[in-house]
Amino acid sequence: MSTISRKTALLPALAALAFVASVAAAPAAHAEHQKSTSNEATWVKYDAATKTITVKITKHGKGPNSSMVHVGKETTFDVVPTGSILKRTIVKINGKKGELTDIPEGKTVLVYWVPNPDKKGDMLARSIDVVFSEDELNKRYPSD
Repeated sequence: MSTISRKTALLPALAALAFVASVAAAPAAHAEHQKSTSNEATWVKYDAATKTITVKITKHGKGPNSSMVHVGKETTFDVVPTGSILKRTIVKINGKKGELTDIPEGKTVLVYWVPNPDKKGDMLARSIDVVFSEDELNKRYPSD
C-alpha cells in the first residue's frame, strides 16, 4: 500500500476521533459549570409536599458554593424525588439505591448540591449518601 493511500485510509479514522473528542469535551464543560458542593450534615426531615429536605450542617463543605451554607445551621435543599436518574435526587444507603423516605431523623448524610437553576437563591440536592456509624458497620459486617 502506498503512502498516499495509507494517509487517505487514515482520514476517516482521524475525523471520527476528532468528532468523539469534541463531543466528549462539551458535557465536561457543562458538568464543570454545575460542579457540586458537598456537606456533611445530620438529617432532620423530608417534606414530600414541598419537595424539600432539611438537614443541620455539621462540617464545612467542599466545592464552589460552600459559603452558601453554615456549620451548625439548619439548611433546606430542594429535591427531585422521582424521575430520570439524570434529573432526580439520588439516595444511596451503604452504596445501594435508597429513597428519601428511608432516611431516619438524626442520621449522618453527605449532601451533594448545586444552586437550583430553576429557583434563584435555592439549593438543589443532587445526591445524598447515608453514612453509617462504626457501630452500625460492625453490626452489619461482624468481624470473625
